[in-house]
Amino acid sequence: MGDWLLQAGRHDEAESAYRKALQIKPLHARAQEGLGLVLLRIGRLEEAFLHLEAAHKVEPDNAEILTHWGLVDLEMGNLGNAAGKFHRAIERDPRNPHAWHNLGLVALKQGQVDTSIELLRKAIEIRPQHGLAYSNLAMALRRAERLDDALDAARKATEYKADNARVWVVLADVQMNLGDFDAAGQSLERATAIDPQHVGTFVGLGKRHAATGDPTRSREAYTRALQLNPDSADARGGLGELELLLGQWSTAWDLYEARRRVEGTPVRPYPFKPWQGEDLQQRHILVHAEQGLGDIILFASCLPQLQALGGQCTIEVRSRMQALFARSFPQARVIGRAANAELLDWPAELPAFDYEIPFGSLPRWFRARATDFPAHQGYLVADAARVQTWRDKLAPGGRPTVGIAWRGGMAATSKLQRSLELKALVSALAPTGVQLVCLQYGNVDAELEQVRSELGVHIDPGVSGFGDLDDLAALTQACDRIVTVCSTQAHLTGALGKPGLVLVPSNPSWRYLHTGTSMPWYPSLQLVRQQQPGDWSAVLTQAQSWVTSQTAASHSIADAPSGDAL
Repeated sequence: MGDWLLQAGRHDEAESAYRKALQIKPLHARAQEGLGLVLLRIGRLEEAFLHLEAAHKVEPDNAEILTHWGLVDLEMGNLGNAAGKFHRAIERDPRNPHAWHNLGLVALKQGQVDTSIELLRKAIEIRPQHGLAYSNLAMALRRAERLDDALDAARKATEYKADNARVWVVLADVQMNLGDFDAAGQSLERATAIDPQHVGTFVGLGKRHAATGDPTRSREAYTRALQLNPDSADARGGLGELELLLGQWSTAWDLYEARRRVEGTPVRPYPFKPWQGEDLQQRHILVHAEQGLGDIILFASCLPQLQALGGQCTIEVRSRMQALFARSFPQARVIGRAANAELLDWPAELPAFDYEIPFGSLPRWFRARATDFPAHQGYLVADAARVQTWRDKLAPGGRPTVGIAWRGGMAATSKLQRSLELKALVSALAPTGVQLVCLQYGNVDAELEQVRSELGVHIDPGVSGFGDLDDLAALTQACDRIVTVCSTQAHLTGALGKPGLVLVPSNPSWRYLHTGTSMPWYPSLQLVRQQQPGDWSAVLTQAQSWVTSQTAASHSIADAPSGDAL
């Protein structure tokens, strides 16, 4: 009876049935396991753990019990313990698809994306119609930047698990990453029909409405998600990003703190006291890295105000950023570390910290109102010798130099929507007569050669490749102007105080706001916004006009008599 009630989702009745069975036979392994599963589903994890442990003691060779016991560890965040139980289940039953599937989930949570894909495919090999495995495979493939494969896997999941709202939400997420918001809307409608109370569906609707320019409906969707589950980190974080997009600073930052609790959060739990605005005199605070390089640069605008509070400050950044940040914030100790570095793998000479704060939490204390944004002229400092070296290298052409970057982000951060073809950008800017300089990260040799052969335009290769951010900062400073999509390059340009134009897609991230031609983080940047998804033509026309006017203004100042130039 308990098993049937559990399958039907009647958890209270199932719990009662299993408890009655255990009163008659306390060592009934299936009753202990079933009760543990009921408690797992309703979130009473500690009780679930104890009952599944009891079931395991009765039947230590039962792979299903071990798998379910490991699920409790997985929900508790005890990833190592969970993996151990799944491995032991596989030892007992190598053909158990659930153990392989759950082991794949552990790998995904640990950031081992390729391993996760391999394990999830093993689960599907054993059970070809494993809908949940296909859905989680879609999430792993998405993390691996393989969107087309992710879409195929997500569609398979809906074939085999058509009555599960979550698999439709995952499909909608992938479709949004691909820019197909109409299809995503249809998938979310299916999810709503299956389970009108599914929190993830309303989070998905919140994302979709924000991306398609409807903040009112987006807020309604996130609010409904929070009514269903006030503790939902995805809903609180999503609503926080919506408020940031709209410039509602005073309410946004507290909501944005929910990013610490979302699946795959970039915020690591350092073993020090979180800073909550306390006096820092005679204290040592650690500011630690989270998210991508662009966000670290953006949030670093708050560091001067933090340092003004006194005390010692140690700043953790990605290794590529260390030299630039050390020069820009000389009063701080700057540590460069990889994103996956061990938490306590610190230089031995560092003392213990009194407080810690992740970069993304700084604005909560220093950017609560529009008036809190300083009218700075740049807070990052490029290496002067490197800047001069680049200027000397670029000088022989005798033309104004415009640095360009045309691609940004990852699959999960709207890479397809915010990037454009180099050929289109060059076709717009080359007629202005400027020398174009490549600032694009990654291997772009083939693209540069295509433009040279098809358009007859030579782009200085700059620092294209995978180089050090300090050299990129120097080259950025050496250029006369910058034209870039929403990317790390936009943040770097603004943080250096360099004049730049940012090409913004129709569905911008919160960093670029919902409307307007400027952004409070970077006074030196101007924004030009796409009006129709995927159509960059009007944006590129405006970019051409901007470059023409900017270079003309530069020449008029340079050519004017000294008295007129003052």
